[in-house]
Amino acid sequence: MSKKINLFSSTTLLAVGVGLFLFLSGAQTLIDLNSPLAKAARGLGNLVGADQTSTILAVVFAILKIAGGVVLVVGPFGLIPDAIRKLAFWVIVGFWAVLTVYSAAFGGPVFKPTVMLWVQSLSLNIAILAALWSLKPEGK
Repeated sequence: MSKKINLFSSTTLLAVGVGLFLFLSGAQTLIDLNSPLAKAARGLGNLVGADQTSTILAVVFAILKIAGGVVLVVGPFGLIPDAIRKLAFWVIVGFWAVLTVYSAAFGGPVFKPTVMLWVQSLSLNIAILAALWSLKPEGK
C-alpha cells in the first residue's frame, strides 16, 4: 500500500531544506576548488611538495554532500525505494557526524580568525546533524 505524500508537512519541508543546503554546499565547494585562485594555490603547493590530502578530502566531502542532498530532496516524494532510502539516510548521518568531528578538530579555533567563527561553524554542523536525526525513517 502506498503512502500519501504530504508536500507541506514539516518533515518534508525539513528534508528538502536540509537537502538543498547539502547539495548547494557541495556544489559550492566544487566551484571554489576550480576557481583560478584555488588552482594557483594548488599549483604552488605542488611546486613546493605540499600534501594534497585536504584537496582530496574536500572533493570527496563535496561529492558526498551533493549525493546526500539529492537523496534528502527526492526521498520524501517516494522516488527512492524505502530500503535504499533508509540505507542512504544512515550513510548521510554517519558522514555528517564524521564531518562534524573532522571540522571541529581540524578547523578549530587555531585555524579560524576568531573562536566565535569556529563555534558558529560547529553549531551549524550540530544543528544539521540534529535535523538529519529528526528525519530518521521509521523502523518496520
